[in-house]
Amino acid sequence: MNQKRRAALVIVLVLAIVAVSGCAPPQATPCPTSEPQSCSTAIVQTCPTAEPQSCPTAAAQAVPGRSGFRAQIASMVNAVITFEPGDKCSMRALNQVIKEDGLLIEVVANDNAYQDYIVWIHYLDPGKTLEDLKTQATDPITPPSFLHILGAVLASPMSRTTYAGQITIDADQGPIFFTCQVYGPGPRKNIDHLGPLEIMQ
Repeated sequence: MNQKRRAALVIVLVLAIVAVSGCAPPQATPCPTSEPQSCSTAIVQTCPTAEPQSCPTAAAQAVPGRSGFRAQIASMVNAVITFEPGDKCSMRALNQVIKEDGLLIEVVANDNAYQDYIVWIHYLDPGKTLEDLKTQATDPITPPSFLHILGAVLASPMSRTTYAGQITIDADQGPIFFTCQVYGPGPRKNIDHLGPLEIMQ
């Protein structure tokens, strides 16, 4: 009788141990990957999820729009010079340049491949043309002697910059030309030469 009772108690005890171990919370297991996350701003992944993480996709950067004041100024600009991806630079002449009003240009850097977008404003010796600029003004640091710099505009990537300045040359000295350059992370280099923009007295 005692042996039967003892056997029954052993069976009950074994069943109780199995039942308790089945209800016990599972032990924490390490996450499937111990590699560092590639996104510096990502929330640290925690167990028990093993879903792959992905970096947040940044919204496409765009050139900022104009305020009401800037839009009013933009309606009076003489020319818009635009940098585009692929080392492209173009000029769109809008309003005639009148000497007593000065020069008003807008530079649009619709690109982010470089750190700086530069537009040099200059005039040339009599008889020199845009073709002379394209064939002879190849050194981005030292311009040829027939080129006379009036000023420059430095623009950041994906930006819109307005330049307003006085014109120190006369109409009979010739029109205004522009040289588009980029700089950083590599050395400064010429992209294109643009013009002419005629001056009226």
